[in-house]
Amino acid sequence: MAANALLSKVESASFSVPTLPENATVGRRWKFRRNLVIFIASQNGASQRLLADVFDLPHSRIAAIVKEFRTKYAG
Repeated sequence: MAANALLSKVESASFSVPTLPENATVGRRWKFRRNLVIFIASQNGASQRLLADVFDLPHSRIAAIVKEFRTKYAG
């Protein structure tokens, strides 16, 4: 039941869909997907400390990723 509620919440959200250029390198695509997962997890309640531990990144980098995606795609 909770999955259906989350799905309807995501489907009804209005935001621009983040995309990369078609000629992006494998590394850039991987990093973009990682950052997108970090942003989505953060928006859904995962703490930045947890994300820093999971992705083995400094807390400051997690904060920068979230800020970047918030300004580019969630506004």
